[in-house]
Amino acid sequence: MSKMLKKWFGQAFPAKNDVIGGDPAPGSPEAVLQGIKGMLIPVTTAYRLQYRRNGATPKGVFWSNADNVRKRFEVLCRVFYPEDTARGDSSVADLGCGYGALYDYLKAHPIIRGGEYRGYDICESLLDACKTRIKDPRASFHHSMRVTQPANYSIVSGTFNLKLDANDADWLTYTQISLKALWSQTDRALAFNMLDIADAAPMDGLYYADPEVLEIFCRKNLSENVSVVTGYDLPDFTVYVRR
Repeated sequence: MSKMLKKWFGQAFPAKNDVIGGDPAPGSPEAVLQGIKGMLIPVTTAYRLQYRRNGATPKGVFWSNADNVRKRFEVLCRVFYPEDTARGDSSVADLGCGYGALYDYLKAHPIIRGGEYRGYDICESLLDACKTRIKDPRASFHHSMRVTQPANYSIVSGTFNLKLDANDADWLTYTQISLKALWSQTDRALAFNMLDIADAAPMDGLYYADPEVLEIFCRKNLSENVSVVTGYDLPDFTVYVRR
């Protein structure tokens, strides 16, 4: 890990951060994310080109097929508390929303029947496509690498997978800082997935994480209430973090 990233990581976790919008507080996870966003420029470019070639489809955001996307969403959305699903007025933040596939899955889900969906992404062309395609007043889309408004639930699907030439240690640091910042805006539960380091056929340019490392990180920095889900016939794992 570079000396600069070590310094950023050491500053990333203040005891409390109440920043909701505007300029992030110095030393906060949000400020650290702003400091490392240059590492994401090649990733943003890759997504823009991929979307230009394939449009609002799974392949447009480097996913394999619609069935696998839906399976991942089904696993991620098990994080919702039954009482919140029954009430139907929750807010859901989607970090790395792409072309709005999670919204498509959630639009008929009772969790946001009378609630809100907020998508965040760093690729403006994807966000423009969302705003053009999705007119539901419950949905909004934001150009940001962090969630800027509090939400009941936060979902991250595939956002931490494509690292291209970034160093693995630096990418893990970025992932952990992102999760810390996201948790500060989540008041019920967080669910995210990552490619499993145990995959027998890893591909260049993708980041493969150790489930145990992420579980320990979440228990230490987010909440003791952490569950790791594996064995759903995809090369990734899903982590639930609850208040």
